[in-house]
Amino acid sequence: MNPAWSALILILLGSHASYAQMSEKQYERSLRGTLSNLLENGALLASPSGHEPNYRFHWVRDSALTWKALLGVATSPETRPDIRATLLENAENWVRFETRLQETPKLTGLGEPRFELDGRANFDPWGRPQNDGPALRALAMMDLAKIWIDSGRMGEVESRLYGGRLPAQGMIKRDLEFVAHHWNDQSFDLWEEEKGLHYYTLQAQKTSLEKGAELALRMNDPGAAAFYLEQAKRIGETLGRFLSIDGKFLSYSIERSAPLPHKQSPLDIAVILSAIQTWDRGFQVPLRAAYGTLQLLTVDAEKRYSINSVRTDGRGVRLGVALGRYPEDRYTGTGFGEANPWFLSTLASAEFLCRVSVEPAFKGSRTQLLELAERQFNRIHHHMLPDGGLPEQFDRRTGYVRGARDLTWSYASYLTAYRACLEAGSTPAP
Repeated sequence: MNPAWSALILILLGSHASYAQMSEKQYERSLRGTLSNLLENGALLASPSGHEPNYRFHWVRDSALTWKALLGVATSPETRPDIRATLLENAENWVRFETRLQETPKLTGLGEPRFELDGRANFDPWGRPQNDGPALRALAMMDLAKIWIDSGRMGEVESRLYGGRLPAQGMIKRDLEFVAHHWNDQSFDLWEEEKGLHYYTLQAQKTSLEKGAELALRMNDPGAAAFYLEQAKRIGETLGRFLSIDGKFLSYSIERSAPLPHKQSPLDIAVILSAIQTWDRGFQVPLRAAYGTLQLLTVDAEKRYSINSVRTDGRGVRLGVALGRYPEDRYTGTGFGEANPWFLSTLASAEFLCRVSVEPAFKGSRTQLLELAERQFNRIHHHMLPDGGLPEQFDRRTGYVRGARDLTWSYASYLTAYRACLEAGSTPAP
């Protein structure tokens, strides 16, 4: 690991005393785990696991979601100035690396999902393109652009992130132009398994174009702003097709041209991930339908994973429901068979419940929602490694960890869920 990160980690251990009443220890452990997978050249190691499974690659999606989480840490008022400065300094490495990826020759243009850790394109057979990547990267980069603008670096935003001219100049501008012109193209889903039109991808694309229009106006690019908003409107109309006839849940995909034969249910945790990852002082998704989707997934998981029959730990702490990706999932973490709950799926439910608890339009019991979120954290704490390590999955029967170790996305999910519940006033047990 980069020596600079080692020094930062030591500082981080004592930097969040104000979070003493929450799961501070695991928050800090998750932050350390995230930082440990950042490479000095700006690449993000999805996991140190190099065999069964081999996750030693840089995924555009994982990188974008991780940096969005880290920028949230960097801009938190509780974060020490020196930590904030170190994080933003390393964000520079990320910008340079992602710029290189945009310009590197590859098989599917900006929809290319993963790269070698040295920045070379990966040409292995894979589910490509994955068009959520440019949208998610644009959203994270726009968070960084705001930080740069607020700190007086408008010139660098224009030269490196968004130049208001064509052909597109700058990271954000190139991604937004790609999204605006290719959102209606079929691509593979976030699980890299099925080709079609996916709710998760389209919602990320819509949100990126709406926020991109705001940035375009600020960068004196009104023509692009109008075009982005028009495309976002069209995506919104398409997203309406995912709503069930009774309006009670959202399907994860339509028009699948390469469907999985065994995946028959319309349910997928991707809908909940979409809701929390595009949240911006409010939900960008139909809340009632998203909540209904989570309820249906929870009912299924209670029956599907026998580990959910264990509802308290050895201390009598109540445990929530361990969630997987989707009902018919067959990925075990090392191969295919009976799939398991995922840490990031279970954390996504906690984050969603905390966000819902402060949503004025939602009429449910705030206290009950926060209690349910707390139990989801308890479930995570019950199954994580003794040192706080968060792999990809835990066994559906035994609860022992499975799949890739030290999964960056698992750690980033803890960071965002923790912060969401902190804002909502929930107190996950340590």
